[in-house]
Amino acid sequence: MGSEELDGTRGRARRSNADRRAATRTAVLDATITAIVRYGYRGATSQRIAELSGLTRGAQKHHWAGKAEMVAEALLHLHDRLMSATVAELERASGGIAPTLDALWRSFRSDLFTAATELHLAARIDDDLRTLLIEVEREIGRRIRTITTRALDDGAHSPERLDEIGDHVINVMRGMAFQASLGTGSGRERRQLRVLEEAVRRLLQED
Repeated sequence: MGSEELDGTRGRARRSNADRRAATRTAVLDATITAIVRYGYRGATSQRIAELSGLTRGAQKHHWAGKAEMVAEALLHLHDRLMSATVAELERASGGIAPTLDALWRSFRSDLFTAATELHLAARIDDDLRTLLIEVEREIGRRIRTITTRALDDGAHSPERLDEIGDHVINVMRGMAFQASLGTGSGRERRQLRVLEEAVRRLLQED
């Protein structure tokens, strides 16, 4: 029965080695993001990550060569989940610019932005982290732009124009997310989203 062979003492399928490895990696990556959000990059020590994950520090050393590599993968790991949720929201929405921006904004108001901000600051004096973070940020930006342009594409605009508009949306939302992290209030966020919606409509009309 292979990986589905039943454990005679417990009457349930044993997990394969691959399943156990995946579960370990997921637990450590989740704990890494939580530690960064709570304590910052410097404060997200191996010991704290181990305590949050419920696993030993050896699990971290077994799967990753160093802290920078681990946190870079943790960002992509969290972003995978956020993008899945965002795509699901867009599919349930009635379509249009406003639902697209609302769904994207919720993804920016997550632990991902908090963790990424902490890592951006740390990367200024950490060469290993900076090198890895540049590639991660490019990948995250590409994913968000792809989702944004796909949601806005009505067949009347060139891919290049949609990419430009998508980049504009991402850059504005990054600025909004930074403001929101300082506690600017939900009223201001709603007004900014409406202004961004109007700007996107104008940009699409100009093409």
